[in-house]
This record gives sequence, structure tokens and C-alpha cells, in this order.
Amino acid sequence: MSPRPISSSAWNRLRLAADLLAGLLALILAFWIRISLPLPLTAGLLPADRFAFLSLAAILVGCSQNLVLYFFGFYELSHPRSRFDRLRGILLAVSVQCASLATFYFFANRVFPRSVLLVFALLNFTLLWLVRSGLDRVLQPPERRVVVVGCGREAEDLADDILQYPWHRVRICGHVPAPGHDGADPPAATRADRARCSLGPRLGTVADLPRLVEDGVVDEIVVAGATHTWQTDLVDRLARLPRRASVLLFPGPFDSLVGRMHYRSVQDIPLVEVVPDTSWRRGDWLRRTYDVAIATVLLLLALPLLLVCGLAIRATSAGPMLYSQTRVGRNQRPFTLWKLRTMHVGAEQEEELLARPDDPRKTAIGGVLRALRIDEVPQLFNVLQGSMSLVGPRPERPGFVDRYLQEVPGYSIRFAVRPGLTGLAQVNGDYDSSTENKLRYDLAYLANWSPLLDLSILLRTIRIVLTSRGI
Repeated sequence: MSPRPISSSAWNRLRLAADLLAGLLALILAFWIRISLPLPLTAGLLPADRFAFLSLAAILVGCSQNLVLYFFGFYELSHPRSRFDRLRGILLAVSVQCASLATFYFFANRVFPRSVLLVFALLNFTLLWLVRSGLDRVLQPPERRVVVVGCGREAEDLADDILQYPWHRVRICGHVPAPGHDGADPPAATRADRARCSLGPRLGTVADLPRLVEDGVVDEIVVAGATHTWQTDLVDRLARLPRRASVLLFPGPFDSLVGRMHYRSVQDIPLVEVVPDTSWRRGDWLRRTYDVAIATVLLLLALPLLLVCGLAIRATSAGPMLYSQTRVGRNQRPFTLWKLRTMHVGAEQEEELLARPDDPRKTAIGGVLRALRIDEVPQLFNVLQGSMSLVGPRPERPGFVDRYLQEVPGYSIRFAVRPGLTGLAQVNGDYDSSTENKLRYDLAYLANWSPLLDLSILLRTIRIVLTSRGI
């Protein structure tokens, strides 16, 4: 039986409800089994009056079930799981949940049958596995049909990415050339090559888009404009100057429909701030305050972990525990970044290389430290020092920065703020995402910064660490 399409919002609501019901059912069954059925390694049946513990336990399970699954990435439609990853994720989520419940009862000085907790863990794991497997067999999010406006390199790169990740449920029906182009199909040597073209067939012109939507041919229109324009060049050059200046846009109707923007007015004329010169300075004191407060607390909590990891590094490979590296920070000023050493000494003596998931330079324990992001913990010292922030664009090495400044339009704009331990590109993109895509996230972060956005990124970073995404 093929899965039946369901809207994304309904899909998530259904999974939330099913997961919650699975947890509550597992708890009720755990009590019933211990009261009614003899089990190995137990002294006898649980007295029936222990059902009185069910009410508080049900509240705790109801509050923790969806929360712990969220932090282990079980509500992300864009990151599907293999059967093994789902099995491992559910096992870890249930383990963390039960450990949290046991900790609560211990510190609250409340009594709770330990055997019920163990049975609940087994039943919750089993029910979650059955529920998740069953839902995936009978339901799936709907497919979105897309037409791409444009046929240049940016449009082709976008289409290639969509084809590479089919679990996003996005299907490219075709493309239309942007106004000003000759309207030719994407270059192809043969008819077979044209059939494989990621942009699909030409569906007409921009004037045909309303008809395509009205006829139900497409559900969404993606405009893939050129990234290298004179506007980008201007903003890029201005960002390199020590003296800052705002760039204001006199918007047309299409520009005015773009999401959150900063407006300034001259009489009754609306102008959009493309590059504000003071907005980051207004919020800088607030960012610095919670950077220092949160980094101090995290560093104190992480000191035992750093000590254990340092001893493991020294025991498994020759060399120091910490590794320092020159990175480029705010206003393109270099600073020294600290990390736990995950590579053999001298791994980058000859040239700067980007790390890879299967990097042979990693030490025996280096892969584990990277997967859990523990190697980044010493950068809390950089946050306290002021060279980094908790959230912001990730800092790069000087050699890569020099190259990207020449090759990637708009790259210099990201240096308007302190680099971060984590960022929007890290929680939304993949580790090996292109520099251009990471820059898009970095610029979106600059344009939409708020304390709530920082909090959201920090919470999603915890989820990524728990699910071990990336290297």
C-alpha cells in the first residue's frame, strides 16, 4: 500500500499526538504489568495501591515525551532517518527521558517503583518504534510542485540540490527563463542530456506563470536570480570600509512583499534599510551581556568534561590537549581560536584544508569529539575574551577568507559582527554545505537578529548535538 499524502502541519500534529499517546499508554501498561504479572528478577507483584503514583508520573511523561523527541530531531521533516538511525535515536531519547525522571524523583525526595520505570522504558521504546514505522508506511507529507524562474548557474545549482535531497518532497516541474534572457533551454549536447537536466523542460515565460498556478500545474514559484549583481558588489565594497554607511532601497511592490525589513521614511516615501549602520551597535551591549553570563555558566559546567576529554586525548595520541588556530573575526581582525585537538600534530603544516567526515587526519577519539561538538567547548574562553559570541557566523581561517572575499559576492558583510560558536547556517544547513549557502544564512541572521532568534539557534544547536548531525 502506497503512503497517503498529508499536509506537513497535519503530519507533525499527528506525530505529536501519537508520540504522546504512546508514552502515556506505555506508563499505564507498565503499572498494570507490575501489578498483575510476575516478572523475572522481581520479588513479587507490585501492590495495587502503587497505582497512586500514576497521576504525577503521567504529568511528567506528558511534559517530557514530545520535548525529548524534539531535541533528538524526530519532528524535522527535512532530515529523514534510516531504520538504524531511528532505532538509535528512539533508544537515546527514551534513555534520556528515564534518566531525567529518575533524577527528578531523587531530588524531589519522592518514592517511585524502579521496576515500573524499567518496564516503562522498554514499552515506550517499543511503542514509539511501532508508531513511527506504521505512520511512515501509511502517511507522508504532500509533494510540492515547483517551477524555477531562471536558467543560469544559480538556478541549476538550486535544482541540483533539490534533486539530491528528495525527502524534502519538492519536485521541479520545469523552468521559465528570467526576463532579459534569450529563453533558450538549458544547454545540452543531446536529447538524453536535456532529459536529465535538473531544471526540467521550459514551461513558457514569466507571463505564463499565473496560468500554470491556476491550472494546478505548479504549487510554488522559486525565483533564482543572479547573485553577482552591481548591488551586491556595492554592498560588498562598502562593508570593507572602516567608516559605515547605510544603504537604502526605494522598493517596488515586489520588494515590499519581502518578509521582515527595516523601514525609514523621507516624508511619505518608504525606504528599506539594506545595510543599516547602527542596528547591530544598538543590540551589541545586550548580546555581550548574555554572552558573558551564559558562557560563564556553561564553562563551569563543562570543566569536568574538558578534563576527561583532555586525558583521553593525551592517552590516545601524542601532543597537547588544546589546539590553537588563527581565525578571522569581526571587522576582519585575526584572533586565536581554541579547540580540543581532534587531529594528529602537524596535520595542517603544509596547507589549509577543510575537514571531511572521513578525514584521515583525525585521531582515534577525534571523530567522537567532533560528532558531539565537544571539541568546540574551549571556544567559550573566546566568548569570555570578547573575540567571539555565542551565536553568529562561524569564523574561518585567513586563507579561506582571502579566497572567499575574491570568489563569493557579499562575503565581507558577514564580518560586521563577532563570529559565533554556532549560527543559523549550522542549525539549518549541513556541515558540507557550500560557502554561498552558508553566507545566505549568515546574512539572513544579520538582517533578522533578535534575542529570541539567538535563543532559538542555541536550542536547535542542543538538538543537533544530541542527534550527532555532521562531524
